[in-house]
Amino acid sequence: MAEELTAMESEGRRGIERAKGMMIKRRAAALIASTTLFVGGMGTVGAGTAAADPAFTFKCSSVGPNGGFTASVYNNGRYAGLAEWNADPVGGHPGDAMRAGDVLSDGWYVEAILQSPYRVATTKGHPATYLTPWKTGDLPEGQSVKMRVAISNGSATYLSSYCTGHA
Repeated sequence: MAEELTAMESEGRRGIERAKGMMIKRRAAALIASTTLFVGGMGTVGAGTAAADPAFTFKCSSVGPNGGFTASVYNNGRYAGLAEWNADPVGGHPGDAMRAGDVLSDGWYVEAILQSPYRVATTKGHPATYLTPWKTGDLPEGQSVKMRVAISNGSATYLSSYCTGHA
């Protein structure tokens, strides 16, 4: 009888050890599965964020006969806004004037920046679609002007090269 108890006890211990081993394996499998799910989920979050990262490009239009031009900005290939220079009064618009326009509701604002004399027109604080009023100031006829477009969200700013026209 003592031998039977010892054999049963021994069998019981082996059973407990097997059960512990199975529990450990199940916990390990659950940990691996949850880690895989977490890492996979992070990859998905990262992929979604990367797709939303801005990729700004800029383009200067050709200069018109009156010296006017436009600097355009694109966000991931979508037209986002402009900086516009109007050299001479035309169609009710003033001459020696600039303005900025923002067309995307993407959290970025657009600025037109004239180099000399320094002037800025900004859409900051206005919801898209917004076109600023003209910023004016008389310049000598024919004077060369350089203007660029900037796009910013308050933390990061991207600038175009200067576009050149005349007053």
